[in-house]
Amino acid sequence: MDKSVAVKKLRQAIGKGFGYRENPRAGTREDREKAKSELKVATAERQRLKDAIYARERELHMGDEQWLTLQAAYKEAGKRTSTLSGKAHYHRITVGHSESIGGFGFFHVKAEGDNWQEVLDKVTK
Repeated sequence: MDKSVAVKKLRQAIGKGFGYRENPRAGTREDREKAKSELKVATAERQRLKDAIYARERELHMGDEQWLTLQAAYKEAGKRTSTLSGKAHYHRITVGHSESIGGFGFFHVKAEGDNWQEVLDKVTK
């Protein structure tokens, strides 16, 4: 099918917000299939190496009381920063518009605030 015909039909089918991208450097179907099969082997090898690294790390540090204390403190600090990061970015009201492209839905945030007036002011600026 000709590109212009396909684009016209897609625009009609998808409607407002339709867009597309092309990648002339993308491989062929055969390239993708080959990469997928090689990826399984490479992923397994990477996981094997990761497991070996962590096993060796535990072996070296398990008797080190200072390392164990620092490791526990680091985990707790991670939990705290994660909780605070969430609280720092939550708003009572979020407004925007939804789009669906190719079966995927996206919500584009236009404004956030703690009350409707604050949100309205941000949107109308």
